[in-house]
Amino acid sequence: MNQPSAPSVFGTANILAQPLPLTLGEAVGVVLLLLLSVAANALQLYQRWVYIRTVYNELVGTFNSIGWLLVRCMSRTEELDNRGKVPDRYVAESTVLRAFRDYSLETEFLLRVLHEQLVGMAKTLSVRGHWGYSQEEKKRIEERYGAKLKRVG
Repeated sequence: MNQPSAPSVFGTANILAQPLPLTLGEAVGVVLLLLLSVAANALQLYQRWVYIRTVYNELVGTFNSIGWLLVRCMSRTEELDNRGKVPDRYVAESTVLRAFRDYSLETEFLLRVLHEQLVGMAKTLSVRGHWGYSQEEKKRIEERYGAKLKRVG
């Protein structure tokens, strides 16, 4: 009583057991395709490494700028504080206020520089958007500071 065997998953022809003839041209084509694929992967890996290195350098530069700005602001604040403490009748309040105004303008300028660095880094990262502002907020800022920006720029 010979029972017929159940067909295999790959069908009754057992196609995987058949030898596959491969010509020399096909073998060369497969090897070339493999080499091309490896070369493309190596190129993508190199591009990714360059991109990561660029972002890393921009981050280091930005954090260095923040550190420099912090030291500069702390130094100027201490200078202004010491100027106001001098018990000299010749140190007028207007002089201290003028020095504070200069400090404020300098800090505003430095914050604009920092903003430009951050925007450059965000563009490197291909971030799309309004940098945290809605269109309505951007319009209000432009209305409020537009004349000042045109006068400074």
